[in-house]
Amino acid sequence: MISIKRGSVFTLVGLYVLTVPFFNAMNVTSYDNSQILGHFGASTLVFTYSTYIPFFAMLFFLPLVLKIAKQVPLKTLVLSVSFLSIICNTATLFATSIEWFTVWRSFLAILSIIGIFATIIPILLKYNPTFNMPILYGIVQFIMQGSKQLYQYFGTQMSSIHNWTFGIYFLNINFLIAILLAWIFYKKDVAPMKTPFEFDWRGWFILLFFFIVILFLCAEGQTHNWLSDSKVTLAVASLLIILGVYLIHVRLTKSPLINTDVYKYKNVVLGSFLFFYTGMMNGTGSIVTGFMTNILGFDSIYVARTHLAILIGLFIAIPLSTYLLFKRIYMSTIWVLGFTCYGMYHAILYFRFYPEIDSTDFFGPFIFKGLAIGFLYPAASLYISENVPKPLGDSRMMSGVICRVVFASLLGGAILGTFISNLNIQHKTGLSQQLSALNPMAQAQLNKTKYYYLSKGASVDQAQKNAEKSLSNQTAKSALMLAYKDIYLVMTALCFFPILILLLFRIARRPIGSVVVEPIPF
Repeated sequence: MISIKRGSVFTLVGLYVLTVPFFNAMNVTSYDNSQILGHFGASTLVFTYSTYIPFFAMLFFLPLVLKIAKQVPLKTLVLSVSFLSIICNTATLFATSIEWFTVWRSFLAILSIIGIFATIIPILLKYNPTFNMPILYGIVQFIMQGSKQLYQYFGTQMSSIHNWTFGIYFLNINFLIAILLAWIFYKKDVAPMKTPFEFDWRGWFILLFFFIVILFLCAEGQTHNWLSDSKVTLAVASLLIILGVYLIHVRLTKSPLINTDVYKYKNVVLGSFLFFYTGMMNGTGSIVTGFMTNILGFDSIYVARTHLAILIGLFIAIPLSTYLLFKRIYMSTIWVLGFTCYGMYHAILYFRFYPEIDSTDFFGPFIFKGLAIGFLYPAASLYISENVPKPLGDSRMMSGVICRVVFASLLGGAILGTFISNLNIQHKTGLSQQLSALNPMAQAQLNKTKYYYLSKGASVDQAQKNAEKSLSNQTAKSALMLAYKDIYLVMTALCFFPILILLLFRIARRPIGSVVVEPIPF
């Protein structure tokens, strides 16, 4: 299959580089949402659905893709996926509506999953005997997390040349490079992991209904004020019914999509919770992005460039944690380091939410965030996989994916937005009550702004209105920053709390166990 001598560094680098375009198919336009929204002129609700649907499509087709990809010869698979990705990616440029744009983006998301799995197979087959699982997981996480930041930055730079379409062209160039690399490194067109095709179609359709309900909650939960609305209450009740139906289905199926037997392994239960917890801690990054754009007025290039500081933490933590895991250090040590870094990230930013902050003030917190990701993500992936037999490997993977991506990142992000909105209203109400003639500081600020507009030639009435509007805008920004501070203060406590639990109950004071399942990275 591979033409270069086995074990060569050149082959190793080439095989890993081949995975990069598929990891980042959805990352290139991460900071271009406002441009895309303006291009199609869709409503906020419709665009919210357009943002969520490709990710849910990717997750829904994930178990089917893993089965089908094993049946197709690798070279044919990678070349086909790369070519089809170029077609779907280019089709988004000619989409006449947000609906068609969403359809093509969803196809691209599904193809990216096929590409990830197909390009990892040769690495597993050729280098798993040489590099043990901690090193393999570490390298995969290093490439995935590091390339994510770079592709978001490069995509933003490309978009700045003209508009968001240049980011699409940039991604197409990467798929062309993937085709070239596939021709170089794959000489034999074989399917080394081919097995008799068996798939839980009934369980798959149950999963479809589950994701449809979660999609509705993510897109419209905040709009309907969550459980105070009958539609949301009905959706939550539907989730419980779907769960019950699936549990019955598991008892009637020989090889279910997610086999509940996997939860007999304690590490899968705790590992799934760890996936959710780390996803929740990482999800607060949207607050920082909102602070940069809404309060500080950073443009997308400035935001993407500032986030590159995360790379420094990744470049330090992932190689270090991989080496420590390889040397069989206690898992609790890695976890304590990771949670400490996440705690420092949230604690420092808690004190940085104020106006006129400079981009350099984000440098330190983002390094801590990179360190936290580097310590926790490889360790969590290994922990949830240890001692799990291969027949339960897909169930283990889907459990982790649903906990981190669906519940923590997607649904958790929607709930986080609701908390911010409610806290913002509370703080704005409290601050507005202080804007009265009895408050000398507020009155002085109002008079100062009023005199400024009078000096510009405005009438007395117009100057009064402009001054009140300016003071109201300042109050709105202050309320929003206080809401951000509240969230980050709570998250700081939640980040340090697991450290206390680990130390008090002496949990995970052992090295990582045996891992034999495939490292599908999410």
